Amino acid sequence: MIKTLSIAAAALASVALASPSFAQSFSPSSGSVSGSGSVVLSQTTVVTCNVSITASPLSATSAPIPTRSITPGSALCFAVGPYGSWSAAVVPGSTTSISLTIGANTVANDPCYGTVVAAWNNATSTATFSNNVLPPVNAGGRSCTIRSGSIRIPGLQIL
Repeated sequence: MIKTLSIAAAALASVALASPSFAQSFSPSSGSVSGSGSVVLSQTTVVTCNVSITASPLSATSAPIPTRSITPGSALCFAVGPYGSWSAAVVPGSTTSISLTIGANTVANDPCYGTVVAAWNNATSTATFSNNVLPPVNAGGRSCTIRSGSIRIPGLQIL
């Protein structure tokens, strides 16, 4: 009888751990967070740009990023601007990745836009990019590569 109860308890515990209530989520799961950083973007040329964002309203698993700016870190970045609707989302099963839907209108006026998965560090609340490719918006257009860089979003964690 005790052995049967132990097996049943173990089975229930494994089901509970696999349930959606233990899925990844943002913390905080409401309100807004802001961050900034610098990225190296390439398409027809390589530019370094400063990026600032505010994600709001946060939910447990996603957040639109309605406030975003791209400013020069290098001279040619003055011609780069945000493109499309930006957002962030958790990556199911991971506390070390973040999914970002982002885009840029580039120096060549050839926009790129899509979803990339960047490395996430909870200890520093930082998304780090490494050769993340954004597809072209227009048929026959060129993709963009976020070669490197990071954006720190103080107070945001993925649990």
